[in-house]
Amino acid sequence: MATPSPVPSSLSPPLTVDTEINHNGVITVIASFSLFLVLGSLGIRVYSAYSRRVRQLDDLTFAATVILALAQVSVVFAQIHFGWGKSKSLIAEEDWDSIEKAGYSADILYIAILSSSKASTALFYRTITLRSSLWMSYALLTVTLLCAPVAIVLLAVRCDRHPWHDISTQCSILFLHWQAVTALDITFEIILLLYPIRAITRLHTALNNKVIVILVLSCRVLLIPIGAIHLHYMSQQVNSADPTLEGTFATVVAELHVAFSVLVLTAPLMKPFVAAYVDENGLAYTDDASKSRTNHKLTPHSDRSNATYPGSRMTNSPAKNRIMKSIEISVDHEDVELLERR
Repeated sequence: MATPSPVPSSLSPPLTVDTEINHNGVITVIASFSLFLVLGSLGIRVYSAYSRRVRQLDDLTFAATVILALAQVSVVFAQIHFGWGKSKSLIAEEDWDSIEKAGYSADILYIAILSSSKASTALFYRTITLRSSLWMSYALLTVTLLCAPVAIVLLAVRCDRHPWHDISTQCSILFLHWQAVTALDITFEIILLLYPIRAITRLHTALNNKVIVILVLSCRVLLIPIGAIHLHYMSQQVNSADPTLEGTFATVVAELHVAFSVLVLTAPLMKPFVAAYVDENGLAYTDDASKSRTNHKLTPHSDRSNATYPGSRMTNSPAKNRIMKSIEISVDHEDVELLERR
């Protein structure tokens, strides 16, 4: 890449550049893009929660994921400020410790975000799982939460007494730990992709609706190759003689991984998913009677005669008499017709 030309005296110098020995600009752009996706996902989720006026458990884990993501991106910006992405020949001696500590914190937050995203997805699956199979959803959530600290400890424990100093081949177990963490991550992503298929196949709806739901929930498959690519670039960083420069690409992929791990949590809010999984009355197409029955609705009908109907109540008001008919709706199949709608 060509050396940038000098900046004219009448213009301010750029905040950062991208050259052969300085990739600050690349990390800054991608980190800013990731921050935009995280904040956009937060806006989508907040609007959805406000519209439906219902708070779910996965909303809390989503909020935790966003908080961790914002913290991780902020740490990466601090890492850039101290010189990450530059060749080690351009980094001041007094900045080395700050760079390494920021990088160490960013790595741990990165793993915490991936785990929190999986926990949020497992909690969401609880809402589309039959009551008789809820234990499977909770088991998946429990295993996810138990494996999160294992992955964090694996990444936190390195060779040196001050583990943030280990960013290259000077620590022989560093890349092995990254391999173990990535293997755990990919394994659980595959489980999260396969788990809801059984629940979806039991929906009482058309085949094309089932396909739409599966496709929407399968958007997490994008996270698997991103995790593998990150491991590839971590290998380049660890084996490089200039890890602060080569680590640029691992950081870039990690930021994209963080952003998409938050973004996929908004997939169940997409219109195709809602249209396929919920009918016009807001009822999910599950065959669990405990979930498919609505509350009793009271529908007023004009009093055209003095006759009463089974299951109805007479109410006396000063204005006029009304018959309040109690209607119980049981949704067992997609083709449900209500003979009387008001």
